Amino acid sequence: MDKIVKFFRRFPAVIGVMALLVVLFAFTQRVAEYVRLSGQQGREEAKLAELAATQSYLEDQIAYATSQAAVEEWAREDARWAQEGDFVVIPLPPAGVTPQPAAQFQTTPTPSGNWDAWMSWLFSSGP
Repeated sequence: MDKIVKFFRRFPAVIGVMALLVVLFAFTQRVAEYVRLSGQQGREEAKLAELAATQSYLEDQIAYATSQAAVEEWAREDARWAQEGDFVVIPLPPAGVTPQPAAQFQTTPTPSGNWDAWMSWLFSSGP
């Protein structure tokens, strides 16, 4: 009977220790989750800052592309249009000169055998 009384006296302490272990385990899990989420938040904030910078750059590009200055630059440089009052100058080559085409050399690949293909595939260091 004495053993049963001692057991029931220690029973609340054992239950208390077990409850404390459960609470500590749950707390440890929550701290680990917090650390993981904090790291993820930092990475996401960096991505967000990068995307905001990209958006700002693209908005600047759109504003320039829709401006009158961009239209004039395209018309004069790419389309070679002239504005009223411009003196259009077309350079001509000197008389009697025939332009010579530049020589273009084309190399033909040498066919390789299966052995070379296998050796290249097995021992190459990358693409």
